[in-house]
Amino acid sequence: MSASEHFRTPKGRRLRVIGDPALLTMDRLEVLGRRADEDPRIASLSIVADPTTSGTWLRATAPAGCLVAIAEDVAALTAGLPEESAALGDWARRASDHGLWHDWWCTRNADVDRAGVLLPVASMDLLEATDPSSARYDSAAVQGQPTKPAKPSQPGLRIAVDATWLGPYQTGAQVLTTAAVTALAQHPAVSSIRLAGLTELPDYAKHLLDLPNLQLATDEDQEQADIIWFPNQIDARSNIGQARELGRRVVTTYLDLIAYDIPRYHASPEAWGVYRALQRRIALSVDGITTISADVATRLLEEVPRLDPERVRPIPLGLDHITAQSASPTPPPAITDLAAQLRSRRFLLVLGNDFAHKNRDFAIAVWQEVLRREVSCDLVLAGLHVRSSSSAAQESELLRTHVDLRGRVHTLGHVDEATRAWLLANSSAVLYPSSAEGFGLVPYEAAILGTPTTFTSFGPLREIAQPEPGSTSTHLPTHWTVDEFAADVVALLNDATTEHARLELLQQAISRHTWANFAAELVEMFTLTLQRPPVLTSAVVSGAAEAAALASIMNSRTWRATEPLRRAAKKLRRDA
Repeated sequence: MSASEHFRTPKGRRLRVIGDPALLTMDRLEVLGRRADEDPRIASLSIVADPTTSGTWLRATAPAGCLVAIAEDVAALTAGLPEESAALGDWARRASDHGLWHDWWCTRNADVDRAGVLLPVASMDLLEATDPSSARYDSAAVQGQPTKPAKPSQPGLRIAVDATWLGPYQTGAQVLTTAAVTALAQHPAVSSIRLAGLTELPDYAKHLLDLPNLQLATDEDQEQADIIWFPNQIDARSNIGQARELGRRVVTTYLDLIAYDIPRYHASPEAWGVYRALQRRIALSVDGITTISADVATRLLEEVPRLDPERVRPIPLGLDHITAQSASPTPPPAITDLAAQLRSRRFLLVLGNDFAHKNRDFAIAVWQEVLRREVSCDLVLAGLHVRSSSSAAQESELLRTHVDLRGRVHTLGHVDEATRAWLLANSSAVLYPSSAEGFGLVPYEAAILGTPTTFTSFGPLREIAQPEPGSTSTHLPTHWTVDEFAADVVALLNDATTEHARLELLQQAISRHTWANFAAELVEMFTLTLQRPPVLTSAVVSGAAEAAALASIMNSRTWRATEPLRRAAKKLRRDA
């Protein structure tokens, strides 16, 4: 089949078809079209022969089966599109690197079974077909009788919080911990909070020690808390087995499934497989799970079908951790020279580390297109370069060939809180083309400081920024195309009505989501979790091979670095 053959979805997405077009019956065209319109992150749709089902959708790690439909609107993120089946594998990996999805339509129809295999099943999907915790494995529930539920402590909840993620740099994950702990400490139902895993807090978190009912856990602590809460999903930095010594019930928050979905963020296919298995087993072993958006909860339940949905609760983040007064009218010392260069010039801001899914290279291409449309502005890139999974090479190539005198680029590394606020407040617009998020704080932080943001309306960003009835219409990009983003940026820069509508959309979302509300929902969830029996932990490790694989993680540098947390846990024992 030639690469030019395609069809359009009901909402106008153009899908390129690789495989026998005779398999695209009218009913399958409708099914594939509706699925592609559900989320712009869906990059490919495969028809796969499966003797066990009459027609179900499954999220996989790569396309497979007898026919594959490719979403042409992701071409800008994936450096083009595959022309034939032989190129599908490399293209799929590029799509996965940006957090885009590959969905299978599994069917036992005879014509699909006879069609043969255009693309074999990827090794990760083969591996997970035999894993009882995965979406590809359908098995009975874990056997065993639960123990009796616990009673909440009196006179209030005693909470231990794993603080191992509070490293030297403050990003969204650290904002979650510090803002949530502050709000929890002020909740009337919480009697005490202990932070475990650190002997000293970083500068941006030291204000937490001023809270009267909060302290750092020490080796002398003996009392077990009612709840041990992991604000960031458990990985090799933490030990789920010993977590039960810190709290009678274990609750974790899943921020996203980005590292779960993207193979490039791991040292090897084996390491990726171990990480995915660990995340599923953690989900099955903790007593309660919160997610920072309904989008993340849906994905988690898709990947772990044996997970009890009653133990999963989406609790969107608060958005009032900064105010309009958070930005100083004068630039912080760290960027005095940059501020002088930007004086009287408009500039676009890209804020965030250069992970591939943050698409900073795409943002550069958008900025260059804005300049070609005769709109003068500079570009500021602020964020750390990561060691792997970085877009640094692509960024460098785009900037090396940049010759348009209408704008210059300014590159910063990690910026502190004051610099971040000044940049957000003084930029003309923020470019946020991320294609994989669990929530996405940046557009709301920018709106608080009076700056509009352009981003693709997908997943959690669409969920949280949903306009209220009667709101002024706002037209966000619906896919990752340079033209869509450039047109939106030009409108934000040149049309006050568009700018006002975008700010109104985001500010309405901000008014609906406060950290006080987040803490109230979290306390309610903690209380309900205490009233339920604890979950058995036998699903964490099953089999010698997997135990050995997990042991290789536990022996890693990050695992050894968290020895203080595990040492403290030995001191915090009490029967539930």
